[in-house]
Amino acid sequence: MAEGEDGGELLLGRCAAVEGLFTDPPPPRREVLVMRGCAPGAVAGWLGPALITGRTASGFEAWWSLVDAEVLSVAPSPGGPTVVDVAIGAGVRSDDWHRNADGPFVRFELTTGRGPVRAAGRAVPGLAADRPAADPLPLRLVGCEPAEPMRAALRKRRGRHPGYTELWSLDDTGRVMDRRAIGFDAEWTRPSVLGGALVDVLLTVDADGLPGLAARPAWRSWRAGPPQRPGSWRELDAAGRHAWLMLALRRERPAGPDRSGGEYHLPGAGVRDVRGLHCAIGEALLGPGGYYGWGWDALSDSLCGGFGVAPPFILVWHDFAATERELAAERDPATGLGYPEELARELERRGVTVVRA
Repeated sequence: MAEGEDGGELLLGRCAAVEGLFTDPPPPRREVLVMRGCAPGAVAGWLGPALITGRTASGFEAWWSLVDAEVLSVAPSPGGPTVVDVAIGAGVRSDDWHRNADGPFVRFELTTGRGPVRAAGRAVPGLAADRPAADPLPLRLVGCEPAEPMRAALRKRRGRHPGYTELWSLDDTGRVMDRRAIGFDAEWTRPSVLGGALVDVLLTVDADGLPGLAARPAWRSWRAGPPQRPGSWRELDAAGRHAWLMLALRRERPAGPDRSGGEYHLPGAGVRDVRGLHCAIGEALLGPGGYYGWGWDALSDSLCGGFGVAPPFILVWHDFAATERELAAERDPATGLGYPEELARELERRGVTVVRA
């Protein structure tokens, strides 16, 4: 689908299948970063996904995502006898937020999730360097029946369609399951392996624009239509639960006003992580495949209305203590509160009566 001249939706063509949709981009090149001038307390060891946050004197923030991060060493710093330097090995995702900084960064913090700050220093040389973008990935449209706008694009030398273009994935019932901006940059067009008058088209797309391999189990669950069985998301791993939430977000919601009032029941045991908790909240309020935010900010948006249920209502949070134990690592270092308790307080502040059972 593309955007027409009048701003409406323009059909480029239909295809039977897409090969390469669940391809993972290659990991970023590994680097060694040294966080200088840190207070003692950092410990060498593997971190996994992590984040470095840089702050200017005015409070402006920028973020760098670290892939498969590891604290390699903690050593005395030339900056003085009371500070240390922390060496970190990781792949660094390209991030341009730092270009908007209103001054030099004066503090850098290393964190994992919502856990405590692992290290905080005054400088990380080389962190704000320019990094090459990931190479585009191939995406093959199999069995295409091009409409005239696609045929016009394919007749061009470089096979491009100008403007905004999306790939819509339909489930077996014909509903739109996913909409993904991929552009239309064709490398070649050939008679389709499916025969007839169909064609196969090879596109090159932004590596970060694909759902990735971990999303495949969630997509398989939704392929026959929106889920009907409660708790289907519990069978997925962490990345799969995130993919589930993205599919739930894109699900078409019934028209009409939000419901208010009533009592809803949230099973709090076995959610495993923050994404699982938000899967459980969406299901508790709206049934299997329901969406009510995929994280803190998105849940806050849902509470404003337009997602089927709006405060005031009663949420009975069963096994609340179990949720707290499962998300023990997601504790706010500033308040000492766990993510479930902070979320419950935010719900209460917004007009929801939360019963911790």
